[in-house]
Amino acid sequence: MKRLAVWLLLASLVAPAASQDAAAAAADAATPVVAALKPLHKGYAFEQPEILVRQRLFGLAHGLSLLAAACLDVAEQSGSAQEAYAAWHVKQAETITTVVNDLARYYFGDRAGEAAWTDISRALALKEDIQAALGDVRLEEACATLPTAIVRPRYEFDKLLAESRAIAAGAAPADAAPPAPTSHPAAADPSRAME
Repeated sequence: MKRLAVWLLLASLVAPAASQDAAAAAADAATPVVAALKPLHKGYAFEQPEILVRQRLFGLAHGLSLLAAACLDVAEQSGSAQEAYAAWHVKQAETITTVVNDLARYYFGDRAGEAAWTDISRALALKEDIQAALGDVRLEEACATLPTAIVRPRYEFDKLLAESRAIAAGAAPADAAPPAPTSHPAAADPSRAME
């Protein structure tokens, strides 16, 4: 039952693109050809920190979804990987939707409502196969570590997005690490910087 629920969850990430493609094919016979979605921008927006944060989160979500889908084929890890991914996705679904909508507007402007997950993925030039990203790591090993990895702060998208908004607004993040100590006396002691 849980396997079915996770499979449906994974399919929901890809379903909008598939249904768009099917609808487009059916509409082709009756209507004039509509221009394909072409991104206004390509790649990462290193000069725009707020967009870059969303791109990073999208990339992580994309990788996790590819890994979770691939783990369906690893019988001994399938159940735990699916459960972990499903629990994570429930917690992060609202943030993922926000990120997808923000990136759709960034990449496709007035046509953002037409953009699917795959359109954003293509604009970022993300891979569609997890094997390439795994390198020398076997799929079985990656699936075995998914349940412990996915609960780490790196995947707490809601907190990361909130933190990036706070930084953009000029506030320091609540759990920011203090600067590293330095050997320069003026930099080590702010009161000496005035000397």
